[in-house]
Amino acid sequence: MLLYNDTMPKTLHVFRKILKNGVEVKIKQKKYKIVYPTSIWEKLPKSLHRMFADGITYASTWHLPFITDGNVAYHFSHPPIEPVFFKILLYSMPTNIFEYTNVLTSELIKKFYNVNFLTQYKGLNHAYSGKKIKRVLKEKAIILFSFGKESLLTFGLLEELDVKTELIFMKEPQSIVENSHKKKLTEKFYLAFKKKVAFFPLPIGKLREASGFYWGWDIILSQYAFFLLPYYFSYHAKYLFFGNENSCNFHLLDKEGYRINPVFEQSVSSMQFLQDIPKLFFINTHIGSLVEPIHEIFITYILHHRYPEIAAFQMSCFSDDEIKASKKKRWCGECEKCARLYIFFKALGISPHKTGLTTTDMLSLKKADLYPLFNKGEGKSMYGGSGLGRDEQLLAFYLAYKNGAKGELIEKFRLLYLPEAERKKDKLIKKYFGIYSSYSLPPTLRRRIVRIFQKEQQKALQYINTMLNSSNAR
Repeated sequence: MLLYNDTMPKTLHVFRKILKNGVEVKIKQKKYKIVYPTSIWEKLPKSLHRMFADGITYASTWHLPFITDGNVAYHFSHPPIEPVFFKILLYSMPTNIFEYTNVLTSELIKKFYNVNFLTQYKGLNHAYSGKKIKRVLKEKAIILFSFGKESLLTFGLLEELDVKTELIFMKEPQSIVENSHKKKLTEKFYLAFKKKVAFFPLPIGKLREASGFYWGWDIILSQYAFFLLPYYFSYHAKYLFFGNENSCNFHLLDKEGYRINPVFEQSVSSMQFLQDIPKLFFINTHIGSLVEPIHEIFITYILHHRYPEIAAFQMSCFSDDEIKASKKKRWCGECEKCARLYIFFKALGISPHKTGLTTTDMLSLKKADLYPLFNKGEGKSMYGGSGLGRDEQLLAFYLAYKNGAKGELIEKFRLLYLPEAERKKDKLIKKYFGIYSSYSLPPTLRRRIVRIFQKEQQKALQYINTMLNSSNAR
């Protein structure tokens, strides 16, 4: 596979223009507009418009040299956020090795290192103008909202703590099926909670590589954190919350000895870099995750036991446009995410049907390759392919088995992994229902959030112990 070209590279010219309510990016005569509601855009101080336009253009196009095997010539000066995205990208890029086994991390780094990012702006030493902008922030949070378990739990927690929220769903142009399902959920969500979910269209997402490598998809959450900057000002928002759980900090060594995190941009390290974005624009919005201290199976427990009305809207599915079932159901029943959540539901005594996951054969042998426990690290997603979720799934299958779940994969688990699960059960329960670091939790909310987790931890452990003792008695 050709990853780089030693011949004379071609140059791709990138221009940007500030609009009355956003930014226009121009490449090869094609224009991509990132447009904001006028009421939002006008709250971003004009003195910051140029710096924002430069940054949003760079963040949206950094990956193009990897697709074209050439240089990118930016017709503006280097934006201050470039070092932030450069470092996040450097650590995120190697995740491609989990999808393409014939690729080495060293090859990817060489490719990245040899790409020239040119600037053809005449004023190379030009400093951005603009005085510091003073903003009194409100106890308000922007949630990057997807109807996944993490964003739903974040919403539930903030509602309980009486923190006002603004929910924003990023509408990627290449995710047609997902967008359709989320639109329907949004309408039902408003009827239930009188809470609007704003859709933010991203036509520039068409530049992402839809096939082959994940160029352009590697750091989309980091891009979102930057794209939403005008909303920080408009809402005077004290917080922006992602749904990054504790396992996002896991890593492993590849065959060359590189330490790789398959979801690096969701890690605490990445979120620490992202803190520089609002600071560069003189606003102190905190970027973090309320669910950082806990694991996915525990998140699922808290969401469905503490906030069941909110949990009913959960959609944790890849919604792959190529899977026919995705077009008809919000849970396709044919992807790793559906499989992961199904076994969590069975482990925790939650009815999958209550969330719309109506597929009845999720534990049949033909679905074995959807579970990291059985596919031996050959999953279709980067995280599933890494094998890092294997032990959490071992615990989930064990609890589901003890909870009386039936199916061919339950029987396969019993034959292959039950002795291992029995031997490691105490350690696994302690680990995956534990409470860990809370670095990305803002100090103003940390104590109250951790207190809720501690209460739910006691309930979860009591539930598990009762269930295990009952199954042993049988």
